[in-house]
Amino acid sequence: MVSLKQLTQLAASSTGVWQVLQADASKGAGTDAAEAIEAADAKERAEIQLRRARNQLGELSSRLKSLADEASASPAIRARMLADNALKLEGLDARMLAARDDKNRYAQLIREYQSTFDSLRLNLGEDSMRTLADTFHYPERIYSLGEFVKLRREKAGLESRAMGIEKKVEEAREESAQAEKESACVEAFLRTRKAQKGSAIGLGVALLGMFLLNVSLIIAAAVGVLGLVFLIVGLLSWLASGVAFAAFDEELKRKVSGFKEEGFLAVNQRLRKAQETMRVLETRFEENRKELRTLVATLDKATELERSWKPMTDSEADNLTQKMIESCKQLFGEPGARLIFQNKKELAQF
Repeated sequence: MVSLKQLTQLAASSTGVWQVLQADASKGAGTDAAEAIEAADAKERAEIQLRRARNQLGELSSRLKSLADEASASPAIRARMLADNALKLEGLDARMLAARDDKNRYAQLIREYQSTFDSLRLNLGEDSMRTLADTFHYPERIYSLGEFVKLRREKAGLESRAMGIEKKVEEAREESAQAEKESACVEAFLRTRKAQKGSAIGLGVALLGMFLLNVSLIIAAAVGVLGLVFLIVGLLSWLASGVAFAAFDEELKRKVSGFKEEGFLAVNQRLRKAQETMRVLETRFEENRKELRTLVATLDKATELERSWKPMTDSEADNLTQKMIESCKQLFGEPGARLIFQNKKELAQF
């Protein structure tokens, strides 16, 4: 015969895969409350815990009354919800209830939960009680399987997105490499032109020194030496930049040689844009990879616990889900099944 204790134990032992896939929102609130209690002094902590125990006792009493008054609900759904609330009652720290009235109220509530369950068990019969125990974790398993299939589809989407981003990154790399090559060619061309001008200036200064021989030998020598220095430096720079410029292909050299000022500015702008595009795409690729890695880790944990899910197709998962839903409908009825599934997030606290 299925007892209230057995159903309470089922309520406390949710499946491992549910714990992997469930939302973790309820844990945050509990942590905040624990930190608030920890921060208080001993007397204040005791008062907070007592107040919380009394509030929980009142809430569980109110829930029991609503279950008893809900005559239209099926006995199975009431027994299911009774077990969930009995788990909370079992987890209540009775040591916090120092007052006699509180202790009596707690003991009375335990008896009322048991008597209510006994009444529901008589209405359900032994076969239905066994079915209830067998299907107790169906709601969370249905939710977990649905979440698993959804995450698996998200994984496929992220993998597809990663391939698309990777292709764009490759295209951006090619564009950036081409822009860098064009920019380097422009720089070599401009250095060559600058060296030509420097050589021409040096030659002009050297010739000026020759004309100044009739004026002053010292001034002519100084200007001539300075001109020769400019000329030699310019020729060497011209040679070096010319060699660098000659290394580029003929088509690119012809293209660059025909540029005016606007063309040189456009090359720089293209290079900056290509480099910025590369940075953006690499960031997106890294973010996508992190998200995919986290999702894969979650799916791997789920399939370690539910090995039959890994080879399961989406169609097979839908069929299994539908079978569990039909079992819940047969036991709880349509309204009862809807109530459980609407409150599936509340199962996280068990």
